[in-house]
Amino acid sequence: MPSNDNDHVLGFLLNKKNPAIVKSEGIYLYDDQGNRIIDASGGAIVCSIGHGVKEIADIVAEQMQRVAFVFRRAFITPELEQAAGKVCELTGGDMDRVFFVSGGSEATETAVKLARKYHIDNGNPAKFRVISRWQSYHGATLGALSWSGFTSRRADFTPYLNDFVHLPATHCYRCWYGESPQSCDLQCAQALEDEILCLGPETVSAYIAEPVSGHSLAAAHPPDEHFTRIREICDKYDVLMILDEVMSGVGRTGK
Repeated sequence: MPSNDNDHVLGFLLNKKNPAIVKSEGIYLYDDQGNRIIDASGGAIVCSIGHGVKEIADIVAEQMQRVAFVFRRAFITPELEQAAGKVCELTGGDMDRVFFVSGGSEATETAVKLARKYHIDNGNPAKFRVISRWQSYHGATLGALSWSGFTSRRADFTPYLNDFVHLPATHCYRCWYGESPQSCDLQCAQALEDEILCLGPETVSAYIAEPVSGHSLAAAHPPDEHFTRIREICDKYDVLMILDEVMSGVGRTGK
């Protein structure tokens, strides 16, 4: 049987030994001690279709036998084109280009880099600042952690993080402005315009936010019309709007 000592694995927590999973099927994980565990969150919100789906395994095996890897700066595959087309189709025509990455941190960093390149190529190289929100989470790498507002994960690495602006969280249950969704006039959205004007619109590149937050803020979401107002503000000052949809994107709502 596999060992559960984890002797050579540098884990996320140094003082904890994780169970060794030897099998997975559907919503269940099975460890080397015979325990069956319900994977209620799909790993880190990444396995929405369940474990051990034979159809997926067969397709992956077939693809790896045909073409396992090509360097994306030099080549493309028909399967990549098909996947990109499907993603665009799911957006109802609002998206016509897809850039594939390996994970969430790379996704948010790539989005911010694309925003930077957009402004440079449009003759606005002074636009570099990124605005985000406290109690947000956009990834574990140093760039992504810089615009994340997850304080406990930032704490030990603060000296290495870039000094980006974080607005108060959009949390209606504990509203920073003491309002309720029924009475507020979207101060949480107006805060973005105020900050852009404070920093200087000519310096602000992008605004990044989660439509629905993760465990850093327990699935909170902003009031109705919030993102409509955010969209208007971003358009007004030529600030790119980046939505980190880990909790709600790509079919996670079932639609």
